[in-house]
Amino acid sequence: MFKKVVKSKSNHHNGSHESVDSSGNMSGSSTEKEAKDGKDKIMNLKNSFNAYFLGIVPDINMSNSTNRDSEAQLIDQLEEAQIEGALPITAKDEDKVIISISRRGIKVSTTEQEVLQRHSLQTIAQLVHYDDGFGKHNVALKKGQVTKSIFQCYVFQCISEVQAQEICQCIRRLFDHTVDDIGRFQPKYDV
Repeated sequence: MFKKVVKSKSNHHNGSHESVDSSGNMSGSSTEKEAKDGKDKIMNLKNSFNAYFLGIVPDINMSNSTNRDSEAQLIDQLEEAQIEGALPITAKDEDKVIISISRRGIKVSTTEQEVLQRHSLQTIAQLVHYDDGFGKHNVALKKGQVTKSIFQCYVFQCISEVQAQEICQCIRRLFDHTVDDIGRFQPKYDV
């Protein structure tokens, strides 16, 4: 499947981080204690990334088409917002933020550490990395209830494609481990 990579916390926020290799099996080790220790390391890590906050697109309606996947629909609506001028295409220096990711969710703050946004993992309905067609790599964070068709979307412009992928992988890895933990505590029924 996928090899999981754990990012170490860096004292400086340069967009890239050194990494320590740690798969769910602790590099092939099969003992339960080592696997639990590896999962605990992932759940307790904090990762930070320099990026740019482009803006919020409110009231995204995802019920328009059932023929296209939700990722393509979301990207279309974000590009439409950029064409209409509701969302900038290029970030400015004053839009620079630090995205901090931990098991508590996502914290977005200014470079002076003023907290601008907090997003808990359970409020994230979808996370998408996409190339905007102008050579910029964006991460879209769709928030709302999965059962609803109207969402808010927070859009961040990344320094590189690699950084955008790292942000998405980090959040997905934390989400997967959180869901695994919830599943372990659910009663199992024989059908």
